[in-house]
Amino acid sequence: MTLVNPLPWLRRAQREGFAVGAFNANTLEQVQAIAQAAQLENAPAIIQISHRALLHAGSGNAALGLRYLAEIGRVAAQSVSVPVGLHVDHATAEEVLQALALGFTSAMFDGGDLPLAENIAQTVRLRELAHSLGACLEAELGEVPRADRAGRVDGQSELTQPDEAAAFVRAAGVDVLAIALGSVHAIQRKEVAIDLARLAAIRSVVDVPLVLHGSSGVTDEHIAQGIQLGLCKINVATQLSQAFTRGARAVLRDDGEYDPRRYLGAARDAMIEQVRERIRFFGAAGKA
Repeated sequence: MTLVNPLPWLRRAQREGFAVGAFNANTLEQVQAIAQAAQLENAPAIIQISHRALLHAGSGNAALGLRYLAEIGRVAAQSVSVPVGLHVDHATAEEVLQALALGFTSAMFDGGDLPLAENIAQTVRLRELAHSLGACLEAELGEVPRADRAGRVDGQSELTQPDEAAAFVRAAGVDVLAIALGSVHAIQRKEVAIDLARLAAIRSVVDVPLVLHGSSGVTDEHIAQGIQLGLCKINVATQLSQAFTRGARAVLRDDGEYDPRRYLGAARDAMIEQVRERIRFFGAAGKA
């Protein structure tokens, strides 16, 4: 298939009580793993590209990274018969414009550092452009902090307020809203509980699909309850990196191994299985 706009699938997930996985990719093998896992599970999926992934793919040049990953994502989608979206995450306005021009079918504009009025104005402008190109726009309200390698959290979590979420969606007309419920980016163990009461309150006043960032550190019990309360897009990054690295390490235990095709192939296979497990857990298997 060609790349698809994930919004219709997110709306279906909202109606039917499952979630679409948005799986982060940094390399060719990780993009392949996401598409192949979606095919094996007959599920919709989103290949998600972070700003750091853009810098990696472009050797420090985010614009070049966008070009590389747009082409890789396009080929990956064409290699399978299930719907696959290509999403750029936590992007500046300029990166959103570049991504949409290159064929990304979804983008998250991160205007959290802007004054609210300017954030809304830019979101409206980018949403209109996305719609003209058959893509959708995600925005975030609140702040999901990031943990360092030692598990220390950098910054404070700014949880999303239900009334502010409702006002923002009305003013900006955003397609998809990421909300802060207490999750943390890059947590390596599943030990975080999210604020389910806050989620229920937001869902009661906001009718667009809702997104959970930083799911790798959230307990599966709370993810499952969150999906039932209205989370429709679940972002997964750290769990995938862990599986990918374990796969590579299993081959590299042989000190004489030097062929990158062997250890990257093993890493890809390990990530395929991790993506498949998350697709099944989110209830998306068989939904394509």
